Amino acid sequence: MTSKPWLNYIIKTGLKLGLIVVVISAFYLIYLDATLTRVFANQRYQAPALVYAAEKTLRVGDSISQAQVIDVLERLSYQRSSSTEATGYFSVAGDRLMVHRRPFDFADGPKMSQRVELNFHRGKIATIVSWPDGRQLQHIQLEPQLIGRINSLSNEDRLLVGLEMIPSLMTETLILVEDKNFYHHSGVSPLSVLRALAANIRAGRTVQGGSTLTQQLVKNLYLTREQTLWRKFHEAMMSLVIDYRFDKNTILETYFNEVYFGQDGRHAIHGVGLASHYYFGRQVQELTADQVAMLIAMVKGPSYYDPRRYPERVRQRRDLVLRLMYENDLLSKPDFIAAIETDIKVRASRRLVEDSFPHYLERVKDELSRIKLPPNWQENGLKIFTALDIEAQHRAERVMADGIPGREIQDLEGAFVVSDYQHGNIVALVGGRNANQVGFNRAIKALRPIGSLIKPIIYATAMSESETMGLNSHVVDEAVTLTDERGKPWKPQNYDDEFWGDMTIYDALVYSRNLPAVRIGLQVGVERLITQLRKMGVVTPIRDYPSLTLGAVEMSPLAVSRVFSSIANDGVFQPLKAINAITTHDGLPVYENAKEVKKRVLSSKVAYLTRYAMAGVVSKGTAHALGEAFPGTPMAGKTGTTNDYKDSWFVSIDGRYVVTAWLGTDDNKTTWLSGSSGALPMVSRFYQQVKPEPLSLVPVEGLTFQSFHQKQGTRIPDNCQQAIVLPAIPKPLAENMNCDAQVEEKSWLERLFGG
Repeated sequence: MTSKPWLNYIIKTGLKLGLIVVVISAFYLIYLDATLTRVFANQRYQAPALVYAAEKTLRVGDSISQAQVIDVLERLSYQRSSSTEATGYFSVAGDRLMVHRRPFDFADGPKMSQRVELNFHRGKIATIVSWPDGRQLQHIQLEPQLIGRINSLSNEDRLLVGLEMIPSLMTETLILVEDKNFYHHSGVSPLSVLRALAANIRAGRTVQGGSTLTQQLVKNLYLTREQTLWRKFHEAMMSLVIDYRFDKNTILETYFNEVYFGQDGRHAIHGVGLASHYYFGRQVQELTADQVAMLIAMVKGPSYYDPRRYPERVRQRRDLVLRLMYENDLLSKPDFIAAIETDIKVRASRRLVEDSFPHYLERVKDELSRIKLPPNWQENGLKIFTALDIEAQHRAERVMADGIPGREIQDLEGAFVVSDYQHGNIVALVGGRNANQVGFNRAIKALRPIGSLIKPIIYATAMSESETMGLNSHVVDEAVTLTDERGKPWKPQNYDDEFWGDMTIYDALVYSRNLPAVRIGLQVGVERLITQLRKMGVVTPIRDYPSLTLGAVEMSPLAVSRVFSSIANDGVFQPLKAINAITTHDGLPVYENAKEVKKRVLSSKVAYLTRYAMAGVVSKGTAHALGEAFPGTPMAGKTGTTNDYKDSWFVSIDGRYVVTAWLGTDDNKTTWLSGSSGALPMVSRFYQQVKPEPLSLVPVEGLTFQSFHQKQGTRIPDNCQQAIVLPAIPKPLAENMNCDAQVEEKSWLERLFGG
């Protein structure tokens, strides 16, 4: 038989080309193996830092009503139902509230789901009972509310979950619907491709895809969506490499964390962990069969199957998935019927985060920038646990937005800070009248003169310098002429332009007299005052001028809270922080607020004496309006007003919080608001909702209540009308001391007979 030269040529050429293709493909696979494997292992996706408010702990004896607890539960997307068999539900029967708490990885470790019964009596939690075992509990911890996220540059949002956290029903359903042979192919399924090709040819259009889960994952992670042969070839080769290098469970877990589920504004929702929160307000392990089916149905196209825009379209697709689940024995008949009869129910809001707190989040970001984090934290994501109290924050925002009812002041702005002084936490922070406006955060960045807020620091410093000085110490309220920093005469005045003469330090502080503060401040020394302010956390510039004694130092509202937190916390300074702890998405600890960063800046005696005098400010002094609003609840406070009424300040201390309010204008115009007419009413309205805890005024060790002359400060008998009772280091009563603070001389007869 004669050979045909052209046929031989074609065969040889074909073999050569085939060999070239094989060699190129081999080198390409080697290249992919070297690069793709490293990237997939370490940089599959980026996860955001999810920011949480403080968890709500309900304790026996707490003054909280049933309605308030229900409000907390509904904010956490708990649903009211007659049955609480499943997590995330609560029921109400009279004064009894049954709650099935979700499992959650708290900052201090994971806690399993827990079902409890709360019984209320007269606005308090009377008992907490574990159900069904009947154990008496002292508290129950609810998971914190998500308040924000800090994204990578990609703006992709996801909550990383391990495969063990994903319900087996969801895993089996995904494989059933998207890739039946997932555990039996090598990343690419030729039979699936042929079946899809045949179906598309019959339909005359693309009706079926042949991509495996691995190919879908590769496309989502690394490739564009263009439909070209080169992209499909690239996709197939990458899938082969990933399937060869990584086990099936790793690929499946990555898919569950990568799959796209829609948009929350400019943020893309990726992964079933975040999608379950976004659509149902639930954790992925809580999903019911109909919810699992809906999410698997949306994998085909989250925009086309958007449950909020096209509920009927989604229901048809979901029901198809449910039928497949039933036909393949993933669901029993009763479960299938129950699921298919369930309406499409998703969260009404298109926002993952319902409440936006941009001013507080700015502080969180600022602290986060100073915390040493793992360089690759985006691979595992972060959970940032903050001290934000949602109720306190909402109330602070409300009082700031309301301003001063009945008084319209052009361009009036302000700031509000609430701190838990015992734990060093920033509980609430509002940086402007418009709490949702991102911009200049006055709580952190507005440096304003503090006026009379300096007076407690002056007297505390003076009492620290000398043990003989106390609240009973004598001071004079009379005119004084000094030389200012420019060498000119300076004659400080009281706000009423009057002089009260002799008085005690206690009354000087209670009634906010300027001239006694100037005298004591200069006696202590401006440099010593600056040193004390530095100890109490002030880092901004302080000029060593005599005017410092009248508050000529600029501080932010947050810095003011920091200073007064030291006084409230028995003289112990600790930084005020928003961030309490940080973990990865799977609960591994990354950072914990350093509890050891504490130092004593005032003795406990001096701190107590300062608080006691500030309590007098509230009970009868310049802040008496607050005391009248909350009779029977001891609190301390201090008003502050600057020249020409440009700044209105008020700081309060109760048994739990330091609350700081400031009002003014950004261009430093006169507001005609004093501390008592502007900032104080705002704090009072805040306390109407966030009830103050009584401040203990029991003297610390080494101090006792004694009677002193109201003007001279001398120890006098207790039955004197001129007496003022003050805490002080025990002082002996001089023999023959009368009520006018004078020692009466004995007559010659008394001296003779020792009378």
